[in-house]
Amino acid sequence: MRKRTCLLAATLLVSGLTPLALAAPASAAAAKYVDDFNGDGYRDLAVGDRGAKVGEAQNAGAVVVIWGTAKGLDPSRRTVVTQDSPGIPGAAESNDYFGTDVTTADLNKDGYADVVATAVGETNDGRSGAFTVLWGSKSGLTRGSSYMNPLYKDRAFAKDIAVGDFNADGKPDVVAVDSENILFMRGPFTTSGSHGKVTDFDPRGGEEITPETVVAGKVTKDGTVDFAVLGSEWDTAVGAFRDTVWFYKGGSGAPKRTKTVKLPSSTTLVSSGAAIADFDKNGYGDLAIGAERAGTGGAVYVLPGTSTGPSSSVRTITQATSGVPGTPETGDDFGGDVSAADTNGDGYADLAVGTPGEIIAAETSADAGVSVRAGGPPPRMAAGAVTVLRGSASGLTGKNSRAYDYNTAGIEGEPGERAAFGHSVSLRDYTRDGRAELLAAAPSTPQRLHLLPGTSSGPTGTGSQVLTLASLGQTALTNFWAELAD
Repeated sequence: MRKRTCLLAATLLVSGLTPLALAAPASAAAAKYVDDFNGDGYRDLAVGDRGAKVGEAQNAGAVVVIWGTAKGLDPSRRTVVTQDSPGIPGAAESNDYFGTDVTTADLNKDGYADVVATAVGETNDGRSGAFTVLWGSKSGLTRGSSYMNPLYKDRAFAKDIAVGDFNADGKPDVVAVDSENILFMRGPFTTSGSHGKVTDFDPRGGEEITPETVVAGKVTKDGTVDFAVLGSEWDTAVGAFRDTVWFYKGGSGAPKRTKTVKLPSSTTLVSSGAAIADFDKNGYGDLAIGAERAGTGGAVYVLPGTSTGPSSSVRTITQATSGVPGTPETGDDFGGDVSAADTNGDGYADLAVGTPGEIIAAETSADAGVSVRAGGPPPRMAAGAVTVLRGSASGLTGKNSRAYDYNTAGIEGEPGERAAFGHSVSLRDYTRDGRAELLAAAPSTPQRLHLLPGTSSGPTGTGSQVLTLASLGQTALTNFWAELAD
């Protein structure tokens, strides 16, 4: 998933876009899709834009929703929600950064999926940081509830969040991390703004830790949702901070920490993306971590699932791994973001890996469809790329992997652009055909969000869509993030 962190950093002009009443009533059961916000049976896309300008408020932030249809996402049907929108708590103020992180789930199990959006710059009563639940309904996202740090007024809150029923009581819970704490907030969450008991799950009993990212999913075979926190802790043996995974196994009463895994010493997990999926179909969910700053050019770490959590036997995949396209080079940022889903309908989850710093040379052939300066070498700039690693009975390997960039037929853009294609990635099946589409952001000018259809051989550039600033009605769009459904 989400670069946890992945977000839209933009200067967005919010105007003329209002909630759309698009759907028939949903049932009282939990929503079928964790991103169907209006209960019409189609998956929608929520994009967090932390840098949105609202009125005169710079970096106030917004959430943009593109509504789904029987044919997939329809960019002409969209809604922008800010803290100035009717029914949404708070006010759009400079540097709130509303929409820094966006997670989707049916938090109150009313049949409509909800959006949980963080605002890391929100301040109130001496506290900083908050998350807002935008409650789904037949009319869309028309009301919300805001939550600030329930235990510590003097600390920031909600750097990253994950949602799941971690204590097996039938009520979705929230885990929120900041630079010091891992807060477990029990459900039920209600539209009136209430929630259950809160517990600080500090894995070191007050010693120094720095959580960065939290990701939820089913790792063990007991059917309960688990979560893993990525960050660093002080390692007295080496006298330095070590990048670490703390795993909490979901279960009756409360989740329990069952594993602590140290990652290779060359890792730096700031703003790392992570995903949990069963890449080898053995019944255990595997943890995939994007480590863009690891080694030369970045890496993906895969921790196979076991009955007690992710294994400490870490598999490392880089562009030097057999079958993976490309060559490791400084600044590639392979692993800049990751997202997991089945892209070709074979039953195995695959992993999309963003490589936004990849240098792409323009093709020189006449049929390449790109411009090359006469008399000079092809331009070489950080155009970026996305690699899809295929799941199999052997798990994730380099075999049958494929890279997508501006030399891929059908993908709009010039290889010589400094586009950072793949800065954020998401795999989700918006057409409901069993093959996930690939969404990839190109945050540099001109800002684009690319949608590649899923096929029996995986994503394809043929028939791909580009959502530009003009098509979204915005003035700037610099990064995209949407979390993969569990």
